[in-house]
Amino acid sequence: MPRTPRQTTVHALGRIALAAALLLLAAGCREEPLRRYMDSRYLFSFVPPRGWEVTAETTPSCLTSVTARKGDCAFYVCVGEKPEEFLPTSSDFANVELVKDYVAHTLKGYDIRCQPTLIQGRRAYDAIYLRNVADANGAVRLQLVRQTFLARGRLLYTMTSYVFGRSGEELKEAATPCDKDILRSQATFFLHQPPKTGG
Repeated sequence: MPRTPRQTTVHALGRIALAAALLLLAAGCREEPLRRYMDSRYLFSFVPPRGWEVTAETTPSCLTSVTARKGDCAFYVCVGEKPEEFLPTSSDFANVELVKDYVAHTLKGYDIRCQPTLIQGRRAYDAIYLRNVADANGAVRLQLVRQTFLARGRLLYTMTSYVFGRSGEELKEAATPCDKDILRSQATFFLHQPPKTGG
């Protein structure tokens, strides 16, 4: 039986919707898959945001410094020797004060906020603070730093991101377009166990 004009229109719209859905599906299939970055020496991994470049280097303060970057967006994972007497106790109050002291005296931060958190059931510490940073021309810029400190044995794992601004109040309200990507990626951070040796 021939279709009515209304049935023909509905049928055509249905075919258009199906074609659009197939095109979206095909585009999704072409999207680059997420891949976990693994550091086999210091036994940590994380999933960088899709399309971000990951590089690793050794620096004066980091045994390895891994950077995930896309344009102006970036965050860093530094693995270094844990300073003596840094996070030595099971007391959150004591460790928070030690983190604040470390940030103030070693990292030259101020207006420091710190609180305990958990990563894989391990106690870690989130710190947010301000710094004055001079650029290559000597001009001083205000920097808001977000860091998470996690100690394992003699090593200290530090995840860092930051933004620049003109005032402390402006920076405290600052949210870059990358914040959600960075937080999602940092939430995938994982410490691996050393491989078992035969005995």
